[in-house]
Amino acid sequence: MLGSNRYKPFWKINCFFLLLVQNKHVAYGFATFKISYIVMYEVIMNSVGFVPLKINSEEDLGLLLSQFPDIKPNEWIKSISALYGEIKSGECVLGIEDEKLHRRVDVVAIKCFHMNEEGQRFQIFEEKQIFKNGMERQRGNKYVAEKLQPNETPEECAIRGLAEELQIAGPNVHVVPLLEENKFEKRESPTYKGIQCSYNTHVFSCEVPKLLYKDSYIEEQEDKSTFFSWIKI
Repeated sequence: MLGSNRYKPFWKINCFFLLLVQNKHVAYGFATFKISYIVMYEVIMNSVGFVPLKINSEEDLGLLLSQFPDIKPNEWIKSISALYGEIKSGECVLGIEDEKLHRRVDVVAIKCFHMNEEGQRFQIFEEKQIFKNGMERQRGNKYVAEKLQPNETPEECAIRGLAEELQIAGPNVHVVPLLEENKFEKRESPTYKGIQCSYNTHVFSCEVPKLLYKDSYIEEQEDKSTFFSWIKI
């Protein structure tokens, strides 16, 4: 168990070893990583607030997850490899908070609207996701969501998200920040069950021009297809 007393006798040795690892004075493999993380847990579990962890490989991530009995990757919608991809790209940060594993994500949500020639107004609606393994997940979001990448502004992320997910792009595409709707929330990740997740969400609106309007949109990704349509408002 994390934070248990069975590692206490090795405290001084492990602390010295951890310092060597953190200062990159030694190369370390799986066994060394395990020792250093034991010490990190001893320190982290007595810390206050979010403490980020540095994950250097998918193997390291698997070892970290094995320290939390309530986290069962075989029940996840996505894989350990997918989570490591998010960490490596900088789309999320993994850390310890309140003795639990937390995933922090900066997200942009774009509310897309369109008015037809009859004056009827519609809003984009994310219907569902179908994964390559056959799993289907109903969504129901009235927005397009995209994770913020390192060194990217929320507005840049919103523009990129519209282009990548709906193929809506060009000089006539504009996003407007809805600052009053920005929010921060914590809940268990629906994708990585057992990991607590903090979402810092930046909200924008976008009026979709007539030339870019389609009855429906499909975003094709390596692991899934996401389906969007319109609802009348």
